[in-house]
Amino acid sequence: MAYHFFDISRINFRLLIPVLSMLLIAGCSEPPQVNRGDHPIPEDAVIADCEPGQYGGIFIINESSPPKTFNFLVPGDLSTNAIQGKFYASLVKFNPRTERVGPYLAKSWEVSDDSQTFTFHLRKGVKWSDGAPFSADDVVFTFDLIFADEADPKTGKLRPIFPSRSYEEMKVNGEKPIYTKLDDYTFQVSLPSVFAPFLLSMEDVLILPKHKLGFSLEDRSFFKQWSTQTAIEHPEEIVSLGPFVLNSYRPGERLVFTPNPHFWKFDTNGQRLPYLDYLVYKFVSESNTETVHFATGQSDASGISAADLDWIKRGEEIYDFTVYEKGLSSSISFFWFNQHLGADEDGKPYLPAHKKRWFTDKRFRQAVQTGFNRKGIIDALFFGKGEPLNSMIPSSRGAWHNPNLPTYEYDPERAKTLLREAGFSWNGAGHLIDTQGVPVEFELLAVDGVAAADTISVTFVENMKDLGMTVKLAKVDFVTLLAKTDETFDYDLTFLSWGSTSAGYDPGGSKALYLSSGIYHQWYPEQLEPATEWEARIDQLFLEQESTLDLEKRIANIHEIQAILAEELPMLYIFSAYAYVGVQNKWQNIFIPKTGSLFWNVEEVWTSEPDA
Repeated sequence: MAYHFFDISRINFRLLIPVLSMLLIAGCSEPPQVNRGDHPIPEDAVIADCEPGQYGGIFIINESSPPKTFNFLVPGDLSTNAIQGKFYASLVKFNPRTERVGPYLAKSWEVSDDSQTFTFHLRKGVKWSDGAPFSADDVVFTFDLIFADEADPKTGKLRPIFPSRSYEEMKVNGEKPIYTKLDDYTFQVSLPSVFAPFLLSMEDVLILPKHKLGFSLEDRSFFKQWSTQTAIEHPEEIVSLGPFVLNSYRPGERLVFTPNPHFWKFDTNGQRLPYLDYLVYKFVSESNTETVHFATGQSDASGISAADLDWIKRGEEIYDFTVYEKGLSSSISFFWFNQHLGADEDGKPYLPAHKKRWFTDKRFRQAVQTGFNRKGIIDALFFGKGEPLNSMIPSSRGAWHNPNLPTYEYDPERAKTLLREAGFSWNGAGHLIDTQGVPVEFELLAVDGVAAADTISVTFVENMKDLGMTVKLAKVDFVTLLAKTDETFDYDLTFLSWGSTSAGYDPGGSKALYLSSGIYHQWYPEQLEPATEWEARIDQLFLEQESTLDLEKRIANIHEIQAILAEELPMLYIFSAYAYVGVQNKWQNIFIPKTGSLFWNVEEVWTSEPDA
């Protein structure tokens, strides 16, 4: 028997892609039918400002994080939001080419002289993917869901029936806007005062179908609608206003989109977009696999870590792709200690007394930040292609960034001095103890299966050991982490990445994090009243800046907020890395935005090599 050895690096996966792609889509059955529909062009159709292309092609994206929900008001993650963006649509949309908010489902709008009333004129002739007409009733229904609330029986204060980020972010100085349908194609919003980022915030309001989900507002079952189970069993129930419709979803394997036959955007040749036949998300076990698949020609586009940049670029010619640098990412990463002062239903405090003493003392938090070797992590993970963060707003955000902040350079001796000033000391065994002799021990909660998270976690544990602290590492899946940090508050310390398209251009997009009442005020969310004076000051500054159109005033307030956060350190900043993205060269109409998703204009993407 002869044995033949070969080098897998010499296999040209590009030759196998057409076959593998169809097998991926079809599984053991026939590929799904592409139904572009022979429907009339809507009266107010959008004509795309792009090079006309041709139909065909399969665009494959690898994803390590499956969607948590297909209901946009149910809290999810960035991957979930990206997938939802393929079948939802909003009244307005940010255009990365112009860096301005432009029309989308709304063809135009007027603003009153006092800048508080916005009248949106909706596109006529637009239909949902099931053929039902889109109208102002859908917009009103969406707002009704966002702002549905009731009195809390314990506090008497209003609380959302369907808690979401939008409930807080769309309020102005704590007041809900007044909205109304003027006619079938006119929707008006009146704000209680000027709200500078209003139009940018409207991009995050994805319109929901009243004809499909209207009942769920009445019986309060809305959060049960359009779940992952719906996508698995009845994908046709998830109707679309976006460029694609959900064809099938197999958890752990793939998600397949096909063109929306009623999509209302056309090219200059009269072809209904999108051009793609199939948009496929292939789910892989970890982010490293995403990278390897792209680098070997098995997917069409991918974000690329600075750590992988050099070896991936070596394959550009072999696998016919290009890697683009986007600059320093607008996304950030940070730790936070649990500072929730509340208790569970049985009256048991979320934090034991000794941890409350530690975690709510800013000197303790400053010591931890100073004793954490962030530069070492950047060198280890990204070969120096990144910057330690000193603010919620990275330097890539231009004038919004405050450059005059403390930097908390890695200095273990300085960290020990801060701990002594806070009353901590070390016992004979070198363990850090507090003023009551309690050893400093806590648990770090981290997402399992993410290589970067492993490096960050291990470095943090070792750095804290050098300060005499015992940190136990607990790895959990992302859903469990969210449950612990957002629902049960059963955790000590964790970390995550934060970023959104709107927040990348205006800090107003992170309102739910800045405000003490915010659902994403991570260290102590949804406070009834600010727990500290500094949080009250941030609330005041933030609400002031969003209530003026004076850009210099807005920037000044945001700078002061950053200074307060840098002093109090409720978030212990990690880093912001340089961002890169790779795309197969066969795809046309690709425009790389400064921030946000590469796929912002996926309906315009096409190839002259659909079978390649």
